Amino acid sequence: MSGKELLLPDEGEVVLATVREITPYGAYVTLDEYKNVRGFLHISEISSGWVKHIDRFIQEKQKTILKVIRINKVRKEVDLSLRRLTEEERRDKLILLKKEEKSKSVIKKVGLDLKLSDSQVASLEEKILEEYPSLYTMIDSLLEKGILVLTKLSLPEDFAQRVYEVAKEKLSPPPVVVNEIIQLSSLTSNGLDIIKQILGSITKIEREDIKTSIKYVSAPNYRLSITAPNYKIAEQCLRQANEIVQREAKHHKCIVSLKRI
Repeated sequence: MSGKELLLPDEGEVVLATVREITPYGAYVTLDEYKNVRGFLHISEISSGWVKHIDRFIQEKQKTILKVIRINKVRKEVDLSLRRLTEEERRDKLILLKKEEKSKSVIKKVGLDLKLSDSQVASLEEKILEEYPSLYTMIDSLLEKGILVLTKLSLPEDFAQRVYEVAKEKLSPPPVVVNEIIQLSSLTSNGLDIIKQILGSITKIEREDIKTSIKYVSAPNYRLSITAPNYKIAEQCLRQANEIVQREAKHHKCIVSLKRI
């Protein structure tokens, strides 16, 4: 039994539940993310209005998103609410569930690629979940920090490498682009060569996941585009590019102005 199975949700947490039994007073459910933990949705917590027929709101075997309002740690039972769940909380939970589903699909594909049995895949998942609250949090960390996230868990090297490759291929967010207009002019006889040299120095910030593009717009305007994995990195690179341009322009006695677009 994994540590995950012994946990209880926190009060106020939004959970995914499966309806097991409907009674005149409410519904008994099990929490999908907390195995063997039962919960109860009282009829008064289904809707803010009067509820005559519970099955008009929920049905047996239905999966539903609910909010934890009380916890009995001794009996390991959870009281839940549907009416206290906001639309924003419901939407955020759906996004997280979709992420987890995609993360599971990554692990499943890796298992097929490496010809692992279902029990072997389950065992590796449990090892991951001993360190991470969910598969998608592991995937997020993996995409940000690299394969070390998995190798430090003492997982098989071929499994760790393949999870990284598949996650990067299937779940990496699309790159972002930031743009800026650089106004750059020189009064010297070889001013055009100097401008080309200054703009060319921006490529110093490039690496495997960072690309720059400079296009002539109209004198003295040049459009700088930086492509990066996310906005945080893109903004950092833009600041670096600006520092390079301003330093080089000062050195060559050029007039420079930067305008974000």
